[in-house]
Amino acid sequence: MPAEALVEQHSELIVKNGTNFMVNFNMKKAEAMKIHRVWFDETNIYLVLDSGHIIGNPLAWFKRLENATSEQLLRFELGPLGDSIHWEELDEYLSLESFFDFKRELNYAKI
Repeated sequence: MPAEALVEQHSELIVKNGTNFMVNFNMKKAEAMKIHRVWFDETNIYLVLDSGHIIGNPLAWFKRLENATSEQLLRFELGPLGDSIHWEELDEYLSLESFFDFKRELNYAKI
């Protein structure tokens, strides 16, 4: 099943519109997970983890990504350990851990 279809099927695991739906998710599990796939829609970045979990955050949480073109967003590299994403052209680095930084959500809500 394509990852995009899993978003519809498992939306409780997805962050949409700045609201976290990380139901029954254990952070210790997250530390051992690796990024398997990355994709974008108009307003969000999504990660498929090797565990099968799908997580996402609004691009607005990451100003350099929010202001990037679609082509720039697609020019990323996964870190050698599978726990980070790097956009050299945008000078942006995101760790998998940053996707669980819910303080960003609070800041986003203040915008």
